[in-house]
Amino acid sequence: MFSLEVAAFGGTAVALTLGAKAYTTYHDTSAQLTTPAALPGAPLWPEQLPAPQVTPQGTFLGMSDELLIERMRRGEVKSLRFNRGGSSISFRVDFKDGSRASFKPAQTNPQSVPRKEVAAYRLSRYLGLNLIPPAVMRTLSREDVLGKLAPESAFMRPRVEAETIFENGATTGVLSYWIPTIVNMGLDSPEGVKRWTEWLTIGNRIPPDKIHIMAQLSTLLLFDLVQNNSDRFSGGNLVGAPDGRTLYYMDNAFGFQVDPQGHLRCRSYLARAQKFSRGFVERLRRLDRAAVRAALAEEPGPPLLYDAEIDALLSRRDVALRHVDRLVQEYGEEQVLVFP
Repeated sequence: MFSLEVAAFGGTAVALTLGAKAYTTYHDTSAQLTTPAALPGAPLWPEQLPAPQVTPQGTFLGMSDELLIERMRRGEVKSLRFNRGGSSISFRVDFKDGSRASFKPAQTNPQSVPRKEVAAYRLSRYLGLNLIPPAVMRTLSREDVLGKLAPESAFMRPRVEAETIFENGATTGVLSYWIPTIVNMGLDSPEGVKRWTEWLTIGNRIPPDKIHIMAQLSTLLLFDLVQNNSDRFSGGNLVGAPDGRTLYYMDNAFGFQVDPQGHLRCRSYLARAQKFSRGFVERLRRLDRAAVRAALAEEPGPPLLYDAEIDALLSRRDVALRHVDRLVQEYGEEQVLVFP
């Protein structure tokens, strides 16, 4: 497991009820999204949002992306420790210079495709987000992987050998910058989902100490539909900093499936949100095929995304924007695009 930092932040209506809250489900052929309707008489959005603390683009936890990538690309492996708790093969790599990274090798588990982790990182940076830690593809020898397993991970060797794909004595995977301290944010529990759905519904106030994290969450919901990461709300993938103000976007190696509408799970969670970042929505509107290719071109080697995956990505971008545009048409920009 690795961790990361956030620095920036038409159809027929059918009514249904969830608890005491009214919802409206929009049925159309492009995206069946469910959007909560504002409660009658609820207060409007607060007068002025506090300005967010923005980390310069291309940095992560105050360090240059390129510096961190160069360390991961060239660092000499000291040891590997198996990361428990996930369904895929993942290690914590300790380099001899003292730095660390998460390593996901090529493997038989279909839910973990290393190139997609790098694609998500590159795409997020193009969209102005410091949400995903620097990630880079790298080939490690069989000796680096199996011969340098830490003693406490030696018992996992049979599984590593069975599930890791080695070709010509090596495996190619993704190294992602390692952040040591993360906490469960409770955003994917039933109570957590109910709470943030209310806060991100137009007409309801967000507690002042939750504004930053709600801005990050609503951006994540848009980004996850664009990248089609249906694994986000599967448990344990919504973590953040101990101070509760930063949401770390983790585990993006399952996304980018070729689905032009996006997975139902992605669409259903996005449908719970009605408040978004104006800047992020504007950058999504400018995302086109040339921009995607430019964002991914920095990584040498085979393509991070193939043509069919890019086609589906752009289609899902349209689905996400239609959700925002419907809300803007109904409530107005000032009520929907409330975050910077």
